Amino acid sequence: MVYENNFIDQLKQLLSTEKKAKKRTFEQIQEEEDDDYLSNSTPKEPPETQDLIKSLQELENAASGDAAVRQKIASLPPEVQDVSLLDKITDKDSADRLSKTVDEACMLLADYNGRLAAELEDRKQLARMLADFIRSQNEILAEKEHKLEEYKRKLAKVTQVRKELKSHIQSLPDLSQLPNVTGGLAPLPSAGDLFSTD
Repeated sequence: MVYENNFIDQLKQLLSTEKKAKKRTFEQIQEEEDDDYLSNSTPKEPPETQDLIKSLQELENAASGDAAVRQKIASLPPEVQDVSLLDKITDKDSADRLSKTVDEACMLLADYNGRLAAELEDRKQLARMLADFIRSQNEILAEKEHKLEEYKRKLAKVTQVRKELKSHIQSLPDLSQLPNVTGGLAPLPSAGDLFSTD
């Protein structure tokens, strides 16, 4: 069966109208999306390092890295993407083939977009986890730096006391230089001898 030109024109118009209605500027997308998810979130307990590593490893197999699917999408025929090529459809068989191809492309794109949306949520969750982890690490770092400064002050005090003690020891008289007072003199009398009545 051959389609009339006005049917194809109507189909083109419908598709181009839908396309135009769905197009948004980058600014509109930025306004609509909640990209400020990090500043709006309240700080939570920092994640365990193993959980953070696991989340990072899971993103290695994310949809955006699936080269095979991206290649399939890139290799879709131009008729699927360009409304102006609908003029080439002249019979029912080619329209059915194109319809089947479009359906397959829609399923492929819907699945891939779903995976990308899930990846986006995973990345947002990971960003929150990283923000909480970094905040926690900064708090720990500040605490350790405070302790380090405290220990540096204590070390400086101990070093000063040690220096003063060394200086004091050096200023003491050398007892080995004094004359031997016990060798040549008579011993002192005992307390009993001092108080005897003889």
